[in-house]
Amino acid sequence: MLVAVLVIGLVAAAAYAIDLILLAFAGILLAVLLRGVGTWLEAHSKLSIKWCMVIALVTFAAIFFGSIWMFGVHIANQADQLVAAVSQAFSELQSKLQQYRLADLLISGGGGAVLAAPAKAATGILRIVVSIILILFLGLYLSTSPEMYTELFLSFFNGRRRERIANLLDGVVSALRWWMVGQFISMTIVGSITTVGLLIIGAPMAVSLGVLAGLLTFVPYIGALVSAVPAILLAFTKGNQMVFYVVLIYLIAHIVEGYIVTPLIQHRLVYLPPALILVTQFLLELFAGVVGVMFATPLMVVAMVLIKELYFGQEWTDEVTEAAA
Repeated sequence: MLVAVLVIGLVAAAAYAIDLILLAFAGILLAVLLRGVGTWLEAHSKLSIKWCMVIALVTFAAIFFGSIWMFGVHIANQADQLVAAVSQAFSELQSKLQQYRLADLLISGGGGAVLAAPAKAATGILRIVVSIILILFLGLYLSTSPEMYTELFLSFFNGRRRERIANLLDGVVSALRWWMVGQFISMTIVGSITTVGLLIIGAPMAVSLGVLAGLLTFVPYIGALVSAVPAILLAFTKGNQMVFYVVLIYLIAHIVEGYIVTPLIQHRLVYLPPALILVTQFLLELFAGVVGVMFATPLMVVAMVLIKELYFGQEWTDEVTEAAA
């Protein structure tokens, strides 16, 4: 009875704190990334791991805060233009849907959400800022002193079980690291193709939309659809021909990513069945909303490693090392 109550209590607590758990998982992902960069620098230089981690952290801070500054300044300079363009695009979309009698639905449903958005903006921004700070500090502490935290976790086990859990942690970390390498390659390619294409056709806010497309590639499939929405809305302000070109550019970028880049990456690194990715995304959306969708794929990577090593008894780390070599 006591064990059953404890299990039910843990499940209920995990469901209640699912957002916090996912943010902690995001911090672990960041730590894996930073530690991987530091380990790579140590292997390819004569520096100690401490100095390599300093270089990795300084580089990450420069890229992260530099991108926020440049992107923020760009958005701030074009804020009035963006608001006017989106408002115009929304009005034009209403007029185009009028002939299908969908305008009333758009006003009663989406229009109310648009009007209610400014009232929730301050709370949403504050929550995002606090979440980012939590992720950054977790990534900082876990990446600079991973041994302390792993030893603390392994202290709950002894003997052969301790060794088994240690190997399991190594497999999970290795899988996440290789998955992130593949995702960053895909993000870079999609962002580059989208930015160049939008600049060529003269689309509004081409650089910002290209960066957004690259970032949202982190979320497979759903991110591609979401990233195209603002670009299509803004293209409506330039005419139907611009809409056609924007849709074509996004299709080309994600066809290249989905049918050329991703198969090559997954063949060499981590293979994830597309159907399972979509099912996991929709399942986690029910429990954690947008945050669940964002981290559904890396969570599935962890689950696949656990199933492969615990159920099938196969060493994941050795196989992926041989494939990457």
